[in-house]
Amino acid sequence: MTDTVLRDTFRAMGSAVEVEVVDGTPGHLALARDRLAFLEACWSRFRAHSDISRLNAAQGEPVVVEQYTLDLLEAMVHGYTITDGAFDPTMLAPLVTLGYAASWHDSSAITDLPLGVQPRGPVRGITVDANASTARLPPGTAIDPGGIGKGMAADIVAELLIANDAAGAMVSVGGDVRVIGEGPFGGLWLVGVDDAFLPETEAMKVPMRSGGLGSTGALRRSWLTPEGVRAHHLLDPTHCRPLPAGFDTPVHATVLAAKAVWAEVHATMVMVLGAPNSFGRLDDIGLGARAVYGSGQAFTNAAWDNFNPRDRAY
Repeated sequence: MTDTVLRDTFRAMGSAVEVEVVDGTPGHLALARDRLAFLEACWSRFRAHSDISRLNAAQGEPVVVEQYTLDLLEAMVHGYTITDGAFDPTMLAPLVTLGYAASWHDSSAITDLPLGVQPRGPVRGITVDANASTARLPPGTAIDPGGIGKGMAADIVAELLIANDAAGAMVSVGGDVRVIGEGPFGGLWLVGVDDAFLPETEAMKVPMRSGGLGSTGALRRSWLTPEGVRAHHLLDPTHCRPLPAGFDTPVHATVLAAKAVWAEVHATMVMVLGAPNSFGRLDDIGLGARAVYGSGQAFTNAAWDNFNPRDRAY
């Protein structure tokens, strides 16, 4: 293992963040903190003046937003398309109704939804105008960056560190990880996969030369609804209710992709569709996948042990 690795841990986007830089400087770590803070200011649904909150409030009117937000919106639409709707970022209203209105880490930070917001919106109706730096949501639509925002943030920051002459970088935002450049273990990175059942515990480490890892699960962020029913943040797009988290259903999914943003999108697909209906299509595009069921059994697809991010669209 090389001894020229700088590390930093902090909180951003409501999540634990880890940054590692190979052959970097403290300035690289400061740059990572600053950029993540900026992205959170743009994308947090708990901040009234963020791009996301202003888009949700505008209800059909165009809103001037940052380029990063335009990129995020385009990724949302593309993620919806490539998963046949299993990934749907427009189910913010049901989350709020179920009781997830306030930030996990600041109960005073509340999501404010305008009147008339529907349980789901037409994702393909989200439009961006790069020339005018504006975006528009269809009326009645409210979006939640959630996991896709964390995955894209990891990608943005890792690529930024390399662009600023770091030899290698690892950025983890809430378990969505991007590695790029020279890794500290003989050129490789050892990326942790969260344990589905034990908080703050890793189930394994995955050796990666580059690429993204995205994980999501039904057990970490759960709460009691106003009716006293246990709920979590992963909703089934068919009825906008929490996915079942039982003995024979997935409770945690991890995907390996070229970028963290696509790993996160496809991990959501695994949770929604289950391993039998998702592993084959992920093998077809060369993405590794691992699903843990409520029984404790873990399953992986064929690409999991042979993942290679080179020349992949995802």
